[in-house]
Amino acid sequence: MKVVINSASAKVGGAVTYLASLLQHLPPPESGHQFIVFLPEATEEAASRVNRNIQLHPLAERKQNGWRRIWWEQVTLRRFLIEEQVDVLYSAGNFGMLRCPVRQILLVHNALYFSRIYERMFVKRHRLGMRIARRLRRWLVCQSVKSADVVMTPTQTMLDELRKYIEIPPGRALVNPYGVTESFEPAGRDIFGSGLGREGSPVRFLYVSLYAEHKDLTTLLKALPLLNGNGGRKFMLETTVNPAWEGARWTLSYQNDIDLSRRPDIAPWVRIVGPLERQEAQALYRRTDIFVFPSLTESFGHPLAEAMAHGLPIVASDTPVNREICGEAAVYFRPLSPEDLATRLCGLARNGALRARLSAQGRHRARLHFRWATHVDRILAALQAPPTRTEECQPALTLASCD
Repeated sequence: MKVVINSASAKVGGAVTYLASLLQHLPPPESGHQFIVFLPEATEEAASRVNRNIQLHPLAERKQNGWRRIWWEQVTLRRFLIEEQVDVLYSAGNFGMLRCPVRQILLVHNALYFSRIYERMFVKRHRLGMRIARRLRRWLVCQSVKSADVVMTPTQTMLDELRKYIEIPPGRALVNPYGVTESFEPAGRDIFGSGLGREGSPVRFLYVSLYAEHKDLTTLLKALPLLNGNGGRKFMLETTVNPAWEGARWTLSYQNDIDLSRRPDIAPWVRIVGPLERQEAQALYRRTDIFVFPSLTESFGHPLAEAMAHGLPIVASDTPVNREICGEAAVYFRPLSPEDLATRLCGLARNGALRARLSAQGRHRARLHFRWATHVDRILAALQAPPTRTEECQPALTLASCD
């Protein structure tokens, strides 16, 4: 089977991690499958060292933006599929080929196009051009869904959000969680040796992600004076969520978070590092006590799965997707509440039995639900399944009502 993987939009963050992990777990040449992968030039190194049945086709930056990307995906790539007699197209970047000439699997993984909380808190404050662009992208995703044989999301929560805008019959929907690196920490690891195990040492907690306004670094920073202002055990935050990162300049919140991080009652207790390469970020999990995740909306929340795999107890915002990923392996706090976050962190730091239970449950949950090999097996099954589409998806909402 000849498969084209379109990852032209995999430039930063989770998209790059996803592509690199996917390629590492695709079947070898003996399987008889051939994979042709389109990806940005800047991502080629991260996705290198693959099997010889995987051909990487880097795309220049000019082909990845705006109407050039649409032309390439809808015209140039279509011609390639026909001329090369490709069997299946796997569109891994939210947007698919309209009226695709071959079987198409579409991965939809951008929650921001469909999140009601993101729209309520941020979108109405964006510039007009950004609001129009988001609306257009959401419409294009809906049109892509109509043209796909299988629509895949990493969580049921993401699928439910998508279905608020377009109908997807059950036979064409696939929930397929991502995986984590299968180097789970042994059960005997002293995961609290970095701080909680030593009298007088600060409790170290970690937040790994790229900066964006919905990641809600603000709540985390505001919790630090509450944690450290009572004369008791101190708490030190380490995070890759960097508001000074160049890519954060489009957000509404970056300057406020920069100012917060420099306040005298906050600055001594926060260390901002990054963005980091994947291996550098992985090292952070091994030197922390508690993982915290205040994000307001996600399609998956890959750092949560990684934290569980490392045996870290987790404090996460109480959102549907976070509960879907962590289940009973986390303590949850009210979103946007630094007071409740501080209370949960203090309680977890004092309760060794709870930390041990969360650690064990997290490792078990990661082993059971989040494996790249299983993720790829589900994709291959969908790629090889006979066509089942007998009816077109119809939009649940018109474009005019999608603002």
